[in-house]
Amino acid sequence: MDADRLMLTQKYHKIVSLAVGILFVVILQELSLPKPIFRFLVPALALFSLAVFVYNRLYLKSLKKYNFWIAFRPFLLSLSGFGIFLIIPSLFLRGIFLIASAAIFALVEYFLDSFAENILINETLLIAFGFFISLSAFTQYFPNIGSSLPLHLSLQIAYTAAAFLAAFLTTRAFYEFTPQPDAIKNASAIAIGLFCSEFFWGLSFLPFHYSVAGLLLFNLFYFSLILNYYHMFQALNFKKIQFHLALIVLCSGIALLATPWKIIG
Repeated sequence: MDADRLMLTQKYHKIVSLAVGILFVVILQELSLPKPIFRFLVPALALFSLAVFVYNRLYLKSLKKYNFWIAFRPFLLSLSGFGIFLIIPSLFLRGIFLIASAAIFALVEYFLDSFAENILINETLLIAFGFFISLSAFTQYFPNIGSSLPLHLSLQIAYTAAAFLAAFLTTRAFYEFTPQPDAIKNASAIAIGLFCSEFFWGLSFLPFHYSVAGLLLFNLFYFSLILNYYHMFQALNFKKIQFHLALIVLCSGIALLATPWKIIG
């Protein structure tokens, strides 16, 4: 009976996964034409994310695989995807992005109970890429809160804090299944979050286009994340450091050469 119930649960989960991907797209599409209506869009996404989290919690508990950080991953993905959606200026490109988002979200939901390394790292990199590109864009398109607030507070502080939270939460979710105590996982995630937020702050003073800044930050995040991951498994060696360092130097060099260094207004 337990095996039959498990098969039935997983069968229904396939349908739910597809529905979740489609619903994410429908919410963004319907509440963003001709332009985003944030007083409806933000609450709708919040309710959607809460409903998905509750379902994932129940689903994983039925499989006896519940873990908060795994159930939390789709929320991070939806937030990251929403950030990318907001910085796409063309309706056509937004449509292409939404089609891809439906497939990605459905796949992430479908493989929710899979803790395979390749699935986790790919999801983590997708989430981080969306966060860093969108935050880098926000710093250039919306640099200041305005003079009405005390001390002329800059939005850069809020963006830097958001960069820390994005890096910390994404890293912590990825490290959940490493063979280390929670204290080490938390400390590692905090360290990477601080490192990324400091780099993010420094990049804001350089005349780079947001796409370059986001890619450089993403490369730094990947380098820190993967090397510390190997270290947690006691598998870090010079060859791995050399390979990943060469990889991010190559990717960063291509980005610097191929992308404009500042917004052309």
